[in-house]
Amino acid sequence: MNRESFVESKKSDIWNLDLNYSGENNYTSFFSSTGNIHSYPAKAVPDMVHSLLLKLKEHYHVTTVLDPFVGSGTVGLESKVLGLDFFGSDLNPLAVMLSKVKVLLIENTGYIEQQISILLEDLSSLQLNKNTPFIIEKFENIEFWFKEENIRELSFIKDKINQFLKKRTKKYKGIFALILLIAFSSTIRTVSLTRNGEFKLYRISPSDLEKFKVDAVEVFREKMKNLLELLETANKQYKEQTISEIHLANAKDLFYLKDKRVDLVLTSPPYGDSKSTVAYGQYSKLSLQWMKDLMKLHLGINVYSDNCDEHLLGGKKSDFIFDDERILGSQTMRNLIEKMNIITNEREKKMTETLECLKLIVENNYKYVYIIEALNNEELKILITERVRLDIYRKIKNAAKHLSDKKIKQIAKYETSRFILDLLDSKHKVRYRKIQQLNNKLPYVKETIIRKMKSQPKRIVEVINFFKDLYKVVIETDRILLVGGLQAWIVGHRTVLGEINVNMAHILNDWFEDLNYRQITSLQRQYSFKRMPHHINSTATRNSEIKTMMQEHILVVQKQ
Repeated sequence: MNRESFVESKKSDIWNLDLNYSGENNYTSFFSSTGNIHSYPAKAVPDMVHSLLLKLKEHYHVTTVLDPFVGSGTVGLESKVLGLDFFGSDLNPLAVMLSKVKVLLIENTGYIEQQISILLEDLSSLQLNKNTPFIIEKFENIEFWFKEENIRELSFIKDKINQFLKKRTKKYKGIFALILLIAFSSTIRTVSLTRNGEFKLYRISPSDLEKFKVDAVEVFREKMKNLLELLETANKQYKEQTISEIHLANAKDLFYLKDKRVDLVLTSPPYGDSKSTVAYGQYSKLSLQWMKDLMKLHLGINVYSDNCDEHLLGGKKSDFIFDDERILGSQTMRNLIEKMNIITNEREKKMTETLECLKLIVENNYKYVYIIEALNNEELKILITERVRLDIYRKIKNAAKHLSDKKIKQIAKYETSRFILDLLDSKHKVRYRKIQQLNNKLPYVKETIIRKMKSQPKRIVEVINFFKDLYKVVIETDRILLVGGLQAWIVGHRTVLGEINVNMAHILNDWFEDLNYRQITSLQRQYSFKRMPHHINSTATRNSEIKTMMQEHILVVQKQ
């Protein structure tokens, strides 16, 4: 199939879908609510998943669905609503727990609500008796991420949850544990000193820190109320008795299916390694540090790491023994590797020239003519300017804790411009003071250049390792898919090395063609909402911003 036919693939009437949803990213396709059981990075849109599942169920033989990257559990919930059996897995323990809650079938909601209301009443004793004995939680940097009073409140809630679960019978223990721990995890996120709009761990600014005041017990009460309402509404939608299994497992090894086979794989994989795209492990870290013992004790979920990022696709601790040359069967993949090598070689050459220019300044005792020459080197000017800006930013941040982060950045930017102008000033005295300061900064600039020279080839290896992992998942999903079965992959076209756009849909389509699949359709939609920023700092250039993925591409193929 040529590239034009892929992009402009003819779509039958069944694919005339409006996928550009707007508004809130709701809990589910059938229930509009501003409340949510738990936030999660890059959540799939329930309406989109529901529309795809419904069309595929109506026009193809689909009874069993697999999502090897289950995430927040959207595919599992929408499969259950449509009466489809579902199997899913994830390497993030928090995702597994969250997905299990979404497909939870509660037969006796009255009893569940009555017992939880007793627990919530018991929590009020924290206000009534400050001498209530319980263990105060401790882990690395806990005081950095939580205020002292919130640590005490969260520790109290955790103790109450543990005591409550120890008294439950086996029949209801798992249900209670899932509900309570998800509400607790959501509470942890809310009362932490993190910027909740981020998927990576960043502490709120000093000015926001002073104003931050929240009652963890009251937050937990509200989370529980919302969660019970959502679960009760969801349970009314389940018209058929279906299987829903979710496992803590690697998508590269679908061992939990054993001899089972599925009709449909519907998934949205990570768009790249966690370091350069969505850091699922960082996002989940605080919750897992607080709850890992309870998850093991009451749910049998083993939190093998506080931060799972290194174990995910392309992560440092992923297994790259698998080295199937068929990943290069994709022309798109071969082109990507070629472009990365060309850009890396060009950058290495520029960095070598930049390093030589830096040496000339030092060797010639910071003479004016060499400083002028250095600042005419675009790359070196950027690095020096960024080093100056960073030093000024840190100095102001430490000295003026009352200022917002935005204001500090504005001041640092202005002062940096003044520094560069003074450095170029023809008046010797003005320039001399700045040269003395520059003398202390250039060693750090040199370190940055050397680090960049080393990191570029390493980045290529990291990108290729991610695709090795992704290809192994493709092979695994092919293994468990019935002949005539379907695969629907929802992907974004990410950017690597700060400037190369990676066409994930083309790479996947190339692989599937090689495995004897035929393309059914390719669709695309604009992101109207997703827990992702519009820009991120480039890992390639450090000091520049690049746009994140603002379109999703949906590739649907059928096994021949």
